[in-house]
Amino acid sequence: MKELLPRERFARAVRHEKVDRVPLLYRMKSEAKEKIARIYGITKTGTGMKHNPELELRLGNDAIIYQIGINAQFSHRPIKIGETWYNHFGVGYGKSGLKGRTPEEHEEFTKTQDFWGPAKVVPENFPNFHPITSMEDLKNYTWPDPADPELLDPIRTLLEEYQDEYFIIVDLSSTLIEAAYAHVVGTQNFFLYMFDQPELIDGVLDGLTEYYTQLGKNVIDLGIDMIRVGDDVGAQQSMMISPLQWRQLAKPRFQYMFDEFRKSNNDIFIKLHSCGDYSPIIGDMIELGVDLSGLMQPTGGNKNQVELKKMFGKDIAFIGGFDVQRLLPRGQVEQVRQGVCDVMKNLAVDGGYIFSPSHYILADVPIQNIFAMLEAQRDFGTYGKYPLN
Repeated sequence: MKELLPRERFARAVRHEKVDRVPLLYRMKSEAKEKIARIYGITKTGTGMKHNPELELRLGNDAIIYQIGINAQFSHRPIKIGETWYNHFGVGYGKSGLKGRTPEEHEEFTKTQDFWGPAKVVPENFPNFHPITSMEDLKNYTWPDPADPELLDPIRTLLEEYQDEYFIIVDLSSTLIEAAYAHVVGTQNFFLYMFDQPELIDGVLDGLTEYYTQLGKNVIDLGIDMIRVGDDVGAQQSMMISPLQWRQLAKPRFQYMFDEFRKSNNDIFIKLHSCGDYSPIIGDMIELGVDLSGLMQPTGGNKNQVELKKMFGKDIAFIGGFDVQRLLPRGQVEQVRQGVCDVMKNLAVDGGYIFSPSHYILADVPIQNIFAMLEAQRDFGTYGKYPLN
């Protein structure tokens, strides 16, 4: 068939229609992005809000994903060791338990950017202050403004510049459960309060539901193609909460949210993301009318990609599935190529699949492995060629 425009290719794949090749979506953290960008002579390598998508498009992305949820500002923001930065939710962020790099270690780290081998692990930003830990806090809390121009105005610019050619996704993650435990309430508090103070958890989740519902409707009204909500409820081998708890806490709130989204645009595509193993709720996602599920980290019940595709592949499209925990950062070039081939065979046959690493490309991924992945997806991801013939 003729070569499709990227936005058409992405939309057709989500609808399980025939495409010329498997669509692509690469995401990366800032250190990895800087390392790759140098090869292409690209100097604008911002990530997170107001990011420059030039490199991702150069790598072949068919869609542009723009993040405005609670994760958007902190995860890509430079925060000095010992400092705390507060976002518009009132959540405070600093560095994780790692002490970070001394000036000497930082100088050594910068040298790794000149080689094709892996960079050193970089300390991550992490929440260290949670604004709602009691009913009194909840009573006095003011939720952010879902019409904040800082969030919405850049999306208008993005649409004007890119939508004629590329599929535009706006990412609201983290949205409900994850936004509560990782940010607003705190992880330990959340899992204790689920049983000790369920009314507090309900109140926080209700507030998040209303905020993100209105924020999503505002974004959809701008004319985007897909809304992405994210809720990390999967761990390495199982879900972090039981499927029953998820169906009580999250599912009805997502149903309300998605119904409201479709009132703004009945044709809006919806993607629901979770890290880890969320396989027990894929059927629930289909019931909610989710169009795209991912990023399909090959952990726990997500490892059997062939079975998942067989069970759910006609009712929902998948994205991801390519291992970024071991294979991409630690595998040999030949193993990386084989891994891409396997994912294509497992998930892309008969359509309904977007190729993507199963999470961000991080700083410890060797350049040669990145380019092995890029070449392999070209070799194995074109329909009519092995393994998609």
